[in-house]
Amino acid sequence: MTLPTVAPLNEKALARRIKDHVVGRSHEFFAVVHPGFEETARRELQGLGVAGPEVRGSGGVAFSGRLEDAWRVNMGAGTLSRLLMRLARFKATGFAEFRARLAGCPWELHLAERARVRFEVSSSGSRLWHEGRLEQEAMQAVAGRLAAHGRSAVFPGAAASGPEPLQLIFIRMEENRCLVSLDTSGELLYRRGRDKLIGTAPLRETLACAILREAGIERYGVLLDPFCGSGTFALEAGAIFCGRPVNSGRAFAFQNWPAHKPARFRHLRDELERRFRENAPSGARKIYCSDIDPGAAETTRRNLERADLAAIAEVDPADFFRLHPPAVDPARVLLALNPPYGERQQPGGDIASFYRRIGDKVRRDYAGCGWAIIVPGLEIEKALGLPHDKKILFNNGGISVALLIHDSVTRNARPMEDKRGKVAER
Repeated sequence: MTLPTVAPLNEKALARRIKDHVVGRSHEFFAVVHPGFEETARRELQGLGVAGPEVRGSGGVAFSGRLEDAWRVNMGAGTLSRLLMRLARFKATGFAEFRARLAGCPWELHLAERARVRFEVSSSGSRLWHEGRLEQEAMQAVAGRLAAHGRSAVFPGAAASGPEPLQLIFIRMEENRCLVSLDTSGELLYRRGRDKLIGTAPLRETLACAILREAGIERYGVLLDPFCGSGTFALEAGAIFCGRPVNSGRAFAFQNWPAHKPARFRHLRDELERRFRENAPSGARKIYCSDIDPGAAETTRRNLERADLAAIAEVDPADFFRLHPPAVDPARVLLALNPPYGERQQPGGDIASFYRRIGDKVRRDYAGCGWAIIVPGLEIEKALGLPHDKKILFNNGGISVALLIHDSVTRNARPMEDKRGKVAER
C-alpha cells in the first residue's frame, strides 16, 4: 500500500520541528533483554552513562534520554536484544478511534520519505482484538498522516523501488490501551555486524555477554571455554578484554530517521570507542577455547581471526575431560561452560552422568577458578554438585535452564566442598 505525495512540505519548517521535538527533547526508551538478565542490563546501561534505568517487568529495562543516548546504547550495550523508543499512549475502544489517535502521531518527524514500514501488532484483553484489522487501520493512519505532509511510505504488499531499509513499528493493545513504539535498532542486536560462522544450536551473543557480565568477566584475566561451539563466549569476552563496543561496526534503524546527523554520530562513535579502550581491563588477557568436535574448534578459530582476536586466543580440538588447566593463577580464570543439552546432546546419552563428570572435573582441576555453568534443570544441577554464589533461571532455545556462578575473586580462599545432592537454592 503506497499513497502518492501531495504538495511538497516546507522543508525548513520540518527541519525546525525535528530539531525541537525529536533531537532537542527527552524520550522514553525501552530496552528488550533476555528474561532473567534484566538487572545485568540495567547495570550495563548505567555504565554507559544512562541516567536512572529501571527494570520493568520480565525482559525489559526503561530509561529516559536524548537520541544520542539511544545511539550510544545501541552501539555499546552487549546485553540488549532491541531498543524501542516510545511514541504514544492512548485508549481506544473502536477502530475509528484507534485510527484517529494513531494518525495524530507526527510520523513525518520520524519516518524518512518512502520508508519501508512493517508493523508488529499484539492485542490482549481488548475490544480491538483482531490484530490483522489493527494492522490495516495502522497502515491507513500512518499513510494518511504522511500524505498530508507531502510524504509517503512503503507498506507490506507494496513493491519497493529500491533497497529501502525496514522500519519496525510496534503496536501493543492491552485492556483497550495502546502503546506505540519505534524500533531504533534494526536487526536484532545479537547480530554484531561481523561475518560470523555459525555452529549447531549457537548461544546468542547477547545472552553470552549477559552471562559473562553477570559472572564479572572484567575482573578475571583468563577465559576458559572448553565447549566452545562457534566461539560466542570467546568473541564476547574478547571484545570486553580489548575494550571494544560490541556493535560499533554495524548499522541501525535510527540512521535512516530524518533526525539522524551522520557527522555527529561518527563523532559519538569515536568517543565511545575511545572511552571503551580507556576503561578496558588492565593487565594481560588470554582466551583458551576447545571443543571435542574438530569442526567446531576450527569454526571458533576462524571467527576469532575475523574478529581480530587471534593474538589473545588459543583454540584446540580437545576433549574437556582430557584437558589440563592453563599454567596461570586459578583465581584469574573464569570457566564458562555451555555443555551439550537439548538438541546438542548425544542421542541416548545420560545427561545426569555427563554433568556429574563435569562436576568431578571442575572440583579436581579447577578448584580455584571462577565459573559460569549453564545447567538444564534441578536434577542435573544436583548431579553437577558444585557450589555457587548466584543462580539465575532463564530459557535457552525453549529449554528451562539455570546459570550457576561461582566467584573466585572474592571467595577463592574458601575451601571447596562436595555438595552433590545438596544444592542450595539461592
